[in-house]
Amino acid sequence: MDDMTREHYLTLISWFGPRTQGLGSLLREYGTPQALFTADWQVERATELLGALPEASQGRLMAVRKSWPRRNLGGAQANAAQTLCGTFIPFGDCRYPPALREVPDPPPWLFCRGNPECLLRPTVAIVGSRRASHGGLRAAECIAERLAAAGYTVCSGLALGIDAAAHRGALQAGQTVAVLASGVDRPSPLRHRQLAEHITQAGCLVSELPAGTPPSKHLFPRRNRIISGLAQATIIVEAALPSGSLHTAAAALEQGREVYALPWSIFHAQGAGCLRLLRDGATPITALEELSRLFPGLADYSDATHKMPEGRGGQILQLLGDTGLSLGDLRQSTGMQTSELLAVLGDLEIQGWLCTIDGRYCRDDCKPCQP
Repeated sequence: MDDMTREHYLTLISWFGPRTQGLGSLLREYGTPQALFTADWQVERATELLGALPEASQGRLMAVRKSWPRRNLGGAQANAAQTLCGTFIPFGDCRYPPALREVPDPPPWLFCRGNPECLLRPTVAIVGSRRASHGGLRAAECIAERLAAAGYTVCSGLALGIDAAAHRGALQAGQTVAVLASGVDRPSPLRHRQLAEHITQAGCLVSELPAGTPPSKHLFPRRNRIISGLAQATIIVEAALPSGSLHTAAAALEQGREVYALPWSIFHAQGAGCLRLLRDGATPITALEELSRLFPGLADYSDATHKMPEGRGGQILQLLGDTGLSLGDLRQSTGMQTSELLAVLGDLEIQGWLCTIDGRYCRDDCKPCQP
């Protein structure tokens, strides 16, 4: 990017800041900020694109055009330059992800901390509930690790719960991208600052928001379209109704991308969003073995360490499912004497297969949701 083009982008950043809606579509149409500033907007296509901008943004763009090409924007450009953090990737840059370039309302630029090259690799998004179950966390981490080991970049939003589990799983075997609803210098939540630093060493943090922008509730839906836009497919591991994960799924569908969802029990409130997605046509992932069919390059899944015990122990684990049962319920369902049942439960607990929560026996690989 030459100095003149950089100045033009700084002008846009200084005038629009985090208010980027519609700017990416204009840059896709005109190619460069200079062409955008000087174009004839009387034609029908220009009117259509400008109409997609919020009214305030239209006013800002008109103000930039009136100031162009006079050199009275130097101060604003200097202020905008201070918001650049890490690697700046404008829409026309060869480092801008091709998959993101084609989505409706693409970001006009990206700010990146870490290795921007991972944005150009095949990418899969994994998102889900912040208040995730133990089983959901384990599923997200395992799926992410397998995808990363096969060369995919795993993309998520650095949020609590499923997002963080996906990032951690990917870091065990490859690269991951965290898309932020803040500047890349202000990753949130605060408890994930260390995770964010690890991501910058084996992937990158990405945002369309200038440095210094704090996280804000209204910015998260805009962030979600980038998560799905970077990816060829989005996997919803666990999602309630309503939830931000469903916004990401809706963005993926609007962008023409695949949406996969893990099925959950009808009594599992945090999985109700996944059941809604499956009802509406999302593709289910019912076993890890299916990943090698859905994503080329993955090795067949084999994990003997998680083979269920046989006999009474296996029967009890199948009964527990993901909801847990009391001792009385188990005695009634199995027909076992209390002493025999307690002995089998004790063995399963020692082997790490189950635990007790609020007086119920629960499978340790799929604990119910906890606050």
